[in-house]
Amino acid sequence: MSAPISKSDLAFSLPTSLSYHSTWDDADYEPAQPQRRHGLFARLAAPIVARVQAWSVRERAVSELCAMSDRDLADIGLTRSDIPRVSDPDFIADRAAAA
Repeated sequence: MSAPISKSDLAFSLPTSLSYHSTWDDADYEPAQPQRRHGLFARLAAPIVARVQAWSVRERAVSELCAMSDRDLADIGLTRSDIPRVSDPDFIADRAAAA
């Protein structure tokens, strides 16, 4: 009994073609991804989301500093009364401008 199609006819031939690249690292080009345009709601909400995330980071830092002992705070050059000031965005901006 003979089959009209051989096994080699059904083999996947893409790896043997000339334009095939096994990974993007050895590719001659990199496909350009189209820039995704965000919707109106996303553009309006982005600054609000950024502020909430910044506030969350500051609150996490304050809670970690409050959990430290007085000796640990002294090791990094702070006292308990410095904690609210260090987390104040205006203080951070003034320190960055002074440096």
